[in-house]
Amino acid sequence: MTKKAVGDADIINQLPDSLLYEILLKLPTKDVVKTSLLCRRWRNVWKSVPGLDLDFNSSVDFAKYEFFDRFMDLNSDLCLQRVKLSYVEYRLNKYNEATINTVIDQQKNIQHLDVASKFDRVTIPPTIYTSCESLVSLKLYCASLPKPPHKSSVSLPCLKILDLQQIVFLADDNLCMEMLISACPALQTLTMDKMYAVKVSSPSLLSFCLNKNEYGYHHQATQVVLDTPRLKYLKLKHHFVERIIVNDLSSIVKLDLDDLINFGESFPGFLTLISRVRYFNLTISSDFLRVNRKLLPKSESVIHNLSTLSVKDIPPLGYWEYLLLFLERCPNLKSLVMGFQGYHYGINFYDVPHCVLSSLEFVEVRARHIADMEKLVSYFMANSTVLKKFTLCLYHMKNEDVKILDRLFTLPRRSRITFETYKPSSLLSCANGFC
Repeated sequence: MTKKAVGDADIINQLPDSLLYEILLKLPTKDVVKTSLLCRRWRNVWKSVPGLDLDFNSSVDFAKYEFFDRFMDLNSDLCLQRVKLSYVEYRLNKYNEATINTVIDQQKNIQHLDVASKFDRVTIPPTIYTSCESLVSLKLYCASLPKPPHKSSVSLPCLKILDLQQIVFLADDNLCMEMLISACPALQTLTMDKMYAVKVSSPSLLSFCLNKNEYGYHHQATQVVLDTPRLKYLKLKHHFVERIIVNDLSSIVKLDLDDLINFGESFPGFLTLISRVRYFNLTISSDFLRVNRKLLPKSESVIHNLSTLSVKDIPPLGYWEYLLLFLERCPNLKSLVMGFQGYHYGINFYDVPHCVLSSLEFVEVRARHIADMEKLVSYFMANSTVLKKFTLCLYHMKNEDVKILDRLFTLPRRSRITFETYKPSSLLSCANGFC
């Protein structure tokens, strides 16, 4: 062993137990137990780590079940803070039920609970609503949630993070979900793969994320109401809800929208709503631009306070022109991020939105190849008077592409610009303008 390795080991051994526990909390339990072999000092450290992270590889993984029982018996006085249970193949038997029930019923001070199954649904006991008052984070993947006994019995006063994916309520989804949210007065982050309720009402909620549903839950409410006055981050990604009503976006800092979202009655109504937001960043997909290209010219709303606009996966042919239409509504935009799928980004390089002329300071372009980039780069070089930095993120670079880069770096420009060119896997920094 080198002197450096020995020195590092000594430093770790000198750490207080409380700090070691915090470090080991981030590791799977099987790796935490292995630390007992390091030296005498580590022999019993794993027994006092207030966390459990186990993967059950099958419904007959008896060695893991036996370890779980011994761990819980040895640490009956230990208040677990974090528990993560993952089942590759969950079967409704006494072993699987015992693991979940024991954790929920016996660990009254648990703060973080993460339960997931790859195939069969995990059955969560009703005591989840009554025995976990210290719970701060609850993440469930592929699970069945029981109906709460009654509204007054649900008590999750400390819950701040709720993440539900592939969940089935064993009763009315809408009623159970609304009851669950109303019982979480401290809730700040809500993430779901589908709308389990027609109304999300939470005065404390700061972040709401509706992820892409990969398993085809098409049967959902056609209209959903968000009553979340403190909401700062809203993400809506490829869902099947026809209409989402948000009456107040005044606190929004970041919006991430993949497709057409009808806030209120129409897309122009949505533009009117976000035009009143005082300062925010917006991420949209190319579908968003395509669907709304005919509605944009009809709207008179101007989005004065949009600071950063990110557009994901722009396909070739026509979408650059759709983007120009949207930029016309953003006169004070400071940062623009564009991700392109193909070579031919557009043919209209004559129309110049006001933001490109007067406010745009940062532009980032993410593309597969450098081919056909000259028109796009020269467009910003020729028209942007306050541009400070232009970044090219290229997923493929060949030796011959260096000549194209040289031409790009020597294009005439209207402002002093810093260039950066890099690949996702390896950064090629051009901090002062040239590689």
